[in-house]
Amino acid sequence: MRINKDELERLARLPDDQLWAEIVRVGRAHGFSLPESTPPHSELEKLRAAVTGAKLNLGEAMRVLSNYKKG
Repeated sequence: MRINKDELERLARLPDDQLWAEIVRVGRAHGFSLPESTPPHSELEKLRAAVTGAKLNLGEAMRVLSNYKKG
């Protein structure tokens, strides 16, 4: 999968509910199931930081998603 940094930045600027809807949509398209309810703002901020920092940290982004999925 090719990662488009501009698209990540555009997504990161979305409000929490829209960002989460996109994450759920993309996850489903790749065989992942995520809760429909939007995570707390602090968790989404961690995701935003992981994908918009100077160095893309997909491992951290996946950890945040996994922790939220586990409840």
